[in-house]
Amino acid sequence: MTTRDLLGQAGAALVAHRLRATLSAVGIVCGVATVVAALAIGEGARREAIAEIGALGVENVLVRALPGEPPADRRRLPPAPALTLEDAQAIQATVAEVRSIGAVRSARVEVAANGRRRDGDLVGATMEWGAIAGVLPSRGRWLADVDLATRRRVAVLGSAVARDLFAGSDAVGREVRAGGTWHLVIGVLDQVGRPTARRQPIRRVDVNEAVIVPLGAMDVALGSGDAPDRVQEIAIRARGAAAVERVATAAAAALARRHPGAPSWEIVVPRALLEARLRAQRTFRAVLLAIGGLALAISGVGIMNIMLASVAERTHEIGVRRAFGARRREIVAQFALEAALLCLAGGVVGVPAGALLAVLAGLAGGWPIAISAASVLLALALAVGIGLSFGIYPARLAARLDPAAALREPL
Repeated sequence: MTTRDLLGQAGAALVAHRLRATLSAVGIVCGVATVVAALAIGEGARREAIAEIGALGVENVLVRALPGEPPADRRRLPPAPALTLEDAQAIQATVAEVRSIGAVRSARVEVAANGRRRDGDLVGATMEWGAIAGVLPSRGRWLADVDLATRRRVAVLGSAVARDLFAGSDAVGREVRAGGTWHLVIGVLDQVGRPTARRQPIRRVDVNEAVIVPLGAMDVALGSGDAPDRVQEIAIRARGAAAVERVATAAAAALARRHPGAPSWEIVVPRALLEARLRAQRTFRAVLLAIGGLALAISGVGIMNIMLASVAERTHEIGVRRAFGARRREIVAQFALEAALLCLAGGVVGVPAGALLAVLAGLAGGWPIAISAASVLLALALAVGIGLSFGIYPARLAARLDPAAALREPL
């Protein structure tokens, strides 16, 4: 008997008991849907983490100024950040594995141009910061050494600011007013992934909302005691990902020497953040997969019960087939294939159900989802594996029936 014949007989047996087969497949549908949804949510979270934290650069180290104590008198400005441009220069001079270093400061201001106005972030940056932060412009140019040396009133616009102020027309060569000062637009940035409502952005500066100017040309005060060289963040690019931890440790030591006492800054290592988030997401995905596997195992027990009942009902049929020369392995193959086909059918229905479940969960929780071909194949393979695993015992039981005794069973 060929495999095609066995498949045909297994399919005919399932069609003959459609209601029973459908009810048996419900558990497989639920289990496969859970697995697909779990993998989709886990993969979406993994890709989001890589995009969000990876955008900061796995070779980068960020030094961020901590907010100072608020003044007792609310009419007074809070203290300016303690970090300075000299701190960045000291780190570059003393830490051997620093490839490049940049600094940035920002303040929320009103931005106006072309008869339109909106709120935005006025960002003062060094030339190196753009390359380290990965925010180089798609149109026009980035800040140059001469811009910083002469404190030229030039600006690079974020995509949202350029779109809102210039209504889609080319902003390069136009002028924009930010913080009460006019700046010549020399470049426009591409759209960068925006933070969602459910989480705080890891990138301190939302470059889509930014008007980026030379560091020394930013006149807006950040607080009491401010000066043009005060910065809120120092971005360091190490000489390779393997050197990141050493650079972070050395930079912390250099700053501790310059700022004795309680640290007024914190070290952020995007590579460590990414690894920690991926570990947490792997644990979360493992829990979801365990739940899906448990649902499949429970449904497998139901499949076994149905197959045992099928063997009991078809004892005479088994006896006839054995009497006409069917071998035991063919009997085993037929009943095992019935269980596998039943689970595969449940898996085929469970995959779109799981995709729908993932989409609904993503909409409800604001989670990103990503359904890959590998996750679909894995879910279907699990379903077929469950069918074979739990269907093999009833199949072997059918094959061990004595042909003479089976023929005596009533039809």
